[in-house]
Amino acid sequence: MIVLSKDNLTDYLKEKMPQLDYSKPLVISAIGEGSLEEDGDGFLNFVFRASDGHTNLIVKQSRSTGRKGTFQNLSLKRGKLEYETMEIRKTIVPEYLPDLYFYDEENLVFATEDVSYLKIIRFQLNRSVMFPKFARQSAEYLAKTHFYTSEFYLDTGAFRDLTVHFMNHKMRDIFDTNAFVTKENEEQTFGRSMDPKYDHFIRNILLDPKVVLERYKLRRLFITKGEALLHGDFHTSNVFAGPDEIKVIDMEYTFCGPMSYDLGYMESHLLSQYACAAFRPYETEEERKKFQAYILTMMKELYDEYCRQLRICWKKDAKPVYKDQEGLLQELEKDILSEMIGFCATSNFSRCSGEIGYPEYDAILDPVQHHNAVCLSMFLDYKIILNRNQYKNSAQFIEDIIEIEKIYKNNITEW
Repeated sequence: MIVLSKDNLTDYLKEKMPQLDYSKPLVISAIGEGSLEEDGDGFLNFVFRASDGHTNLIVKQSRSTGRKGTFQNLSLKRGKLEYETMEIRKTIVPEYLPDLYFYDEENLVFATEDVSYLKIIRFQLNRSVMFPKFARQSAEYLAKTHFYTSEFYLDTGAFRDLTVHFMNHKMRDIFDTNAFVTKENEEQTFGRSMDPKYDHFIRNILLDPKVVLERYKLRRLFITKGEALLHGDFHTSNVFAGPDEIKVIDMEYTFCGPMSYDLGYMESHLLSQYACAAFRPYETEEERKKFQAYILTMMKELYDEYCRQLRICWKKDAKPVYKDQEGLLQELEKDILSEMIGFCATSNFSRCSGEIGYPEYDAILDPVQHHNAVCLSMFLDYKIILNRNQYKNSAQFIEDIIEIEKIYKNNITEW
């Protein structure tokens, strides 16, 4: 297997993509050499940008160790599964994916269009840049890719084959416990450690027996409920956006799981943006409130538009055995809401309280306000994970978020 580098990438591409213009040197860079805003915050793969001035490529190679050395014994199948899931999605929602060029099984390499003419939305949100179409477009991407890879649409045998093919258990192992379990102490051999600087505050929240139970219930759903082919890592670092379009990348965690998970994972990153916006500096309070209102609108719209798109797909293409069954789709939407909110909370718990960096919070340089943002986020997670089965619609979910922020800020002098 060739080990790609900036030095040998041109020769490699000459064989795989002879249609490029090699009359002058390709412009090549490695992901990780640029800023977070340019390259994102990925840890696993060795990724290169290459351009002949006309065609701009991303070339991605899977290896058994990650680009950041803490990841070892990684699945070498992840790149193939990622490319295959992108091919499937490209047939469903081509407007939301980069162009695909090739997969090289011998060298565990694939190439796609470089969509960095758009911006990674995470780091734009950290600067309070707003993309009004982001939630609607994300919801359409998710609803259509979920529905058309679900058994509501596919032949049952084909769906089962899809589930087996995309089992992807080695990549899923990364999330199976760390995303749902917090270590009580360092002697515990499973779960994610708490950041020591927050331990005294977050311990009573994360280890509250009611919270622990909800997180284990969600873990069971994550592991056992296979409804549709998921992105698996759908968050704001894996979406490039502009004023009128988005492109979705980084699908190596793909598997068949609960439809609510992709939604909840994105919601968790938006919830973090909301908590951070409550305490990062703004020129005026009006600007702060405007951005927070935008985030809440995106959170509500992501679920509401997802359900609207799901209903359109259902009416048009659901199998006869499902289509006219009264109340079934409504029950599905209700389950998705409750599960989505649960996945939102537990994802946010594990990241903002853990030792792995979380760019939303890390962008707040004032340590007091950084602490406040994390604390508010933990309170939000605590309330919504315990109330998730009580919300009848997305509006009630949003109302709780607003109310919890008010309570926290009114009592902040006590902390």
